Amino acid sequence: MENARSIGGRVMIGERLEVIRVGAEAVVSRLEWNGFKMVSKHRVPKPYRFPELDRLVRDRRTLHEARVIMNLRRLGIPCPAILLMDRSEATLYLQLIEGVELKKALDSLPVEEVERLANMLGRIVGRMHRGGIAHGDLTTSNIMLDRMENLYLIDFGLSTITNDPEELAVDIHLLDRSLESVHHRLRAVFMRSFLKGYAAAAGMDFLQALIEKVKEIRSRGRYVEERRKRY
Repeated sequence: MENARSIGGRVMIGERLEVIRVGAEAVVSRLEWNGFKMVSKHRVPKPYRFPELDRLVRDRRTLHEARVIMNLRRLGIPCPAILLMDRSEATLYLQLIEGVELKKALDSLPVEEVERLANMLGRIVGRMHRGGIAHGDLTTSNIMLDRMENLYLIDFGLSTITNDPEELAVDIHLLDRSLESVHHRLRAVFMRSFLKGYAAAAGMDFLQALIEKVKEIRSRGRYVEERRKRY
């Protein structure tokens, strides 16, 4: 494979410029290949699993994430495009979104811009949910703000293809919780504009049903954290 290199015992396309984030399941790195910048998401082996089972689990999760992203792209949801999938290495090579995590930018923005972005995000998530996809980890860390001030969703490792209202409501719950813990001053303004955008894209009846589910989820306390630990 052209310009492929062996790093840490695995084949990597191009040259790794920096590690962007290290999660429980995967390492995300910024790469350059033939002058073209992109991102790799490599699901790392787990030594506590039998090797064959580990390979199967990583392959299935990589393939599932790729399918989710392709479905999102068909729905017109802004997210990184898949450039290459290497199933033998459990690695996705993705479009690099030039920008910053919304988490890092939100508190420094004027209120009017916060409202605009929140409404935009509500429309994106409403279309995504209407299309039968739940993000699974919808926090301001997994939303990118690009240089043109547009939003992109990233990191679909916990995403599901579903029409289950509870799975969809978890997205709204997690977004609200992330605002509550990190952007408390903007939470009310952001969620108000987000829900307006969501209703415009998904319909008020659809939104009202999910809000009732969000109330149920909040009443269970540790439900979401326990759910995330299963992955």
